[in-house]
Amino acid sequence: MKEKKMKNWVIVRPRKPKEWIIFILMVGSILLTISPIVNVFNKPIVFLGLPLMFWLAIGALIIVIIVLNIAYRWGVH
Repeated sequence: MKEKKMKNWVIVRPRKPKEWIIFILMVGSILLTISPIVNVFNKPIVFLGLPLMFWLAIGALIIVIIVLNIAYRWGVH
């Protein structure tokens, strides 16, 4: 029996609780990098030799990696 392939442009909403958790975590991690949040961190403050904005970028990257790692371990696609 031939397996059905999903088209690349099809968007599927989350259906299982784990999928909803990952969806909410991903949206939250994206919201960290939008303008109102970035403006809070856009101050001329240096922490450990790096500007505060750089620390925000590092934190956002780490959060995305953690969320993707959780999604991979849970088997959420």
